[in-house]
Amino acid sequence: MISNFARGGDGRSRDGDTGPMDTGRPLGGRYALERRIGGGGMGAIWLAVDLQLQRHVALKLIASEVVARTPEAHRLFEQEAQAVARLRHPHVVQVHDSGVDAGVPYIVMELLEGEDLETRLTQRGRLSPATVAALVTPVARALAAAHAAGLVHRDLKPANLFLAHVDGEEVVKVLDFGLARALVRSGEPVNAQAEGLTGTLRYMSPEQLRADPDLDARADLWSFAVVLYRALTGQFPYGPESVGGLLRGVFHPPTVAVSQLVPELGAAGDAFFLRALHPRPEQRFTSARELAAAFVSLVDAGRAAQPAKVLVVDDEPDVELLMRQRFRKHVREGVYTFVFARDGEEALEVLRQHPDTHAVLCDINMPRMDGLTFLSRVGEVDPLVKVVIVSAYGDLPNLRTAMNRGAFDFLVKPVDLDDLESTLAKTVRHVAELRRAVRSTEENALLRMFVHGGIVERVLPLVRGPGALAGEQVDATVAFLDVAGFTAVTRQHPPESALRRLNANFEVILPELETRGGVVDKFLGDAVMAVFQGEAHVARALDACLAVRQRLQALAWGGGDTSPYAHGVCMGVDTGPVVSGNVGAAGRGRLDHTVLGDVVNTAARLATVATRDQVLVSEALAARLADAFDCRPAGERHLSGQDAPPLVVREVVARHASASSVSSEDTSRQVTAPVAFTAKGPSWSTST
Repeated sequence: MISNFARGGDGRSRDGDTGPMDTGRPLGGRYALERRIGGGGMGAIWLAVDLQLQRHVALKLIASEVVARTPEAHRLFEQEAQAVARLRHPHVVQVHDSGVDAGVPYIVMELLEGEDLETRLTQRGRLSPATVAALVTPVARALAAAHAAGLVHRDLKPANLFLAHVDGEEVVKVLDFGLARALVRSGEPVNAQAEGLTGTLRYMSPEQLRADPDLDARADLWSFAVVLYRALTGQFPYGPESVGGLLRGVFHPPTVAVSQLVPELGAAGDAFFLRALHPRPEQRFTSARELAAAFVSLVDAGRAAQPAKVLVVDDEPDVELLMRQRFRKHVREGVYTFVFARDGEEALEVLRQHPDTHAVLCDINMPRMDGLTFLSRVGEVDPLVKVVIVSAYGDLPNLRTAMNRGAFDFLVKPVDLDDLESTLAKTVRHVAELRRAVRSTEENALLRMFVHGGIVERVLPLVRGPGALAGEQVDATVAFLDVAGFTAVTRQHPPESALRRLNANFEVILPELETRGGVVDKFLGDAVMAVFQGEAHVARALDACLAVRQRLQALAWGGGDTSPYAHGVCMGVDTGPVVSGNVGAAGRGRLDHTVLGDVVNTAARLATVATRDQVLVSEALAARLADAFDCRPAGERHLSGQDAPPLVVREVVARHASASSVSSEDTSRQVTAPVAFTAKGPSWSTST
């Protein structure tokens, strides 16, 4: 079916659906409505054609009488469009456009093909832990993006998790941010009466049930945990009798421990939900990513102790009996577990229900969908599962076709049972190794978030050779950018709020550094250290600092005094020879790649004595920058940790207008020569 968060829609127009959709003219002069495909809350969802781009879209609008009856509807609808448009995340439904036509607001979104999780749970009742684990990470990433943007969803439930078919794969999309609101910092006024009780009762956190004006992202984590419990068990963790206790903050474990309904999760599963569903937010997981990582680890631990799952696809009724008899010892000892299907079509559905399947034994000739067709489609459901084709002796053309379509191996009828056993063992081992490799790749991708790619490429040749701790002297520019006065924020704001504000600044700072060739060496609390090497490295470093200042000032002006960008940034820059290499304890498996020397020390200390939005350099460096940058006197500064006399410094204000015509080669000659400073201090490494 084609739908976009269709919930409760019957495909018919309803009383009150008046306005632009009845006139026959394009909505907003651009969108031709075709038919209603769903709806919920205040909005109706329509299949529409974007006449300008000639594509189908999903269009959400409010019925005219709702707009007239509910003045807040206009604002909430606008809020949803802005909230989703700001996220731009692959696991959040994308907004293309929004507007108002004849007093009726509308949002234009991507059209999704598939079904929501509520529909799937209604059909199946419950899902396997492996299936749920596959959903957890993308939902957590979407929530993390929303929370980082300062948004709480407040209505997370299976009906708002859409399982979309995209390029032959199933992609989870978080829908309906109509109840989302900006995170409120402690002490800010909130009109709780106007907001009232918002959300879906069975998924509401205790703080939502109380209409707590200070609820934060952890309310979504509660709802997320309820979704997980229901998906695993087919039940809700609490009954109506528990609502009073939740409102009072009394701790109630789930009515039925998850281990009783899903034994493979064991006591660790019970502990997970005791924490995830704690009525006090401070006792829950701290972030969506932490919750997801804990759940995936829980499932993986249970899976490691589980037998390998094998799907047998054959329409012969005696095949199931044969497999159970031959492998009865393996089943009894927990080596294998078997599931069965009668043809390829049924096998695809079984795979969807059992995503932890290792191997498939599949016949070729079957009704409805034969083995070769199944083989061509199995990758849509699980790209890692391996298929062993079983065929009649001498059926060489089909066997060649099967191997060309990706069959892992083949067996010839009548099947030699010893050959079957060894082939099955080989296939299961191969899939287990594949899954470990994929897991390792995912972990490496995660780790690369903490290490700049430029550092990785520089370090790899060293750690692979005998000189892992060898260093080299290079000419470089080091820039320190310190978010001004941020220590006070850590005392005045809750930890999650302080980190969100700090990271919002880094999200602006890093692109300006990296697009100009800077490598982020490390984060030091509320400061970032970047290293520039190569042609015109001083000019590129200063251009980056000036661009950071301009971007943050513009964002602060737009957001006002409460904006996370209102702190400003203090910057220090120095250039010259540095020692570049790996420091640490290789024997303990801990190394850090960094640069050391007076240049690093001076840049860091200049940043500590700079005032808000200042870029400070030494007078000696400023003299070399005179043709390209406007550097104004900034007096003398005592650099901390140095016994030498104060250093005369200058503030880099802007690039000269004529400097844009200077070639990078000229700029490089002008400003990259090493600079000697009279203010020397003890060697101070920033590698910690």
